[in-house]
Amino acid sequence: MSSSDHKANTHRLEALIQQARRNEAIAAKLFDIELEMLRATELSGFIDRLTEQVRDRFELDDVWFVLTDIEENRRILHLLDEQGALSERQLTSAVDFLRLTENSNYPLLRDRPRAWARLIPSHLREHVKSLAILPLQMEGRTIGALILGASDPKRYQPHMEAFFLHQLAVKTSAGLTSIWAREQLRQLATRDSLTGLRNRRDMEAALEQELGRSQRYGNPLALLFLDLDEFKQVNDTWGHEAGDACLIHVANHLKTLLRRDDSIFRFAGDEFIVLLPSQDEASAEQIAKRMQRELADNPLEMGDTAVTVSFSYGVACIKPENGTNADELLRLADQRLYKMKKENQRERERGLEG
Repeated sequence: MSSSDHKANTHRLEALIQQARRNEAIAAKLFDIELEMLRATELSGFIDRLTEQVRDRFELDDVWFVLTDIEENRRILHLLDEQGALSERQLTSAVDFLRLTENSNYPLLRDRPRAWARLIPSHLREHVKSLAILPLQMEGRTIGALILGASDPKRYQPHMEAFFLHQLAVKTSAGLTSIWAREQLRQLATRDSLTGLRNRRDMEAALEQELGRSQRYGNPLALLFLDLDEFKQVNDTWGHEAGDACLIHVANHLKTLLRRDDSIFRFAGDEFIVLLPSQDEASAEQIAKRMQRELADNPLEMGDTAVTVSFSYGVACIKPENGTNADELLRLADQRLYKMKKENQRERERGLEG
């Protein structure tokens, strides 16, 4: 073997060794990212951990999710909003997505991102110069993509090898499928099946958590105990399906008035609990009256009849230094609710007599 051949072989061997080391480093990063995904206990944590890890470990400018506008994805986004997820994400037309990605299950590398503007958040469109689009699947169906964005136009180009990006897409799809399945099971355990509100079991856990936070940070905590007026009459007049429609109507309207930190629960039957962190009693009273006005302004349609739904309520509020526990807070709100219902009943009776 000539000296030049020996040098060429040596260079090829060194190049192979260097490539093997790069591949090993990438595989190690993917393993670490997978571990972070497995540590997530809720969907928002999964999304935040994943985007942060991919961005930092692969030194990217931006990483985000795009989901197609199928019903399942709307449920995913709704849950993320409830959990206060901070990750960048957006919803796009399923038709547009499949057309842009040519219905591919393999990563697409693109160095002309203007043609893919629909998949890029508006505030990133001038910044991102190349993209890696990693299609994601759940139960055999493409639901969107994890997108890696770079300001370097040469970072991702169509001719480049995408084996490890495909591995990341597969791992992300598997992780997303797993965490979503766990979230659905949790929803079944903690959600009221009729209204979709959090149930009594979840309320008890949330109340203990908020009490602890109140005591830790020295903030007040208010609780509203709501009970619908004349609910039995709705059932007796129009039937139990109308009663169900009434409960759904109330839930849908009341939850639109809450701040992100507030929570509403279906406690039992036609009773609801609202937790209002950092609110005093006067503020809670104002919120309750605002809820009453909301229902008064939006009657429930029963065929050709508009039924105004109203409720009585009790307010209880703690200051951290008082050391009130969950049972005492609920008991006080219940007592005040009972008092208001009695007063409302007497007023209705006087109205009938008059």
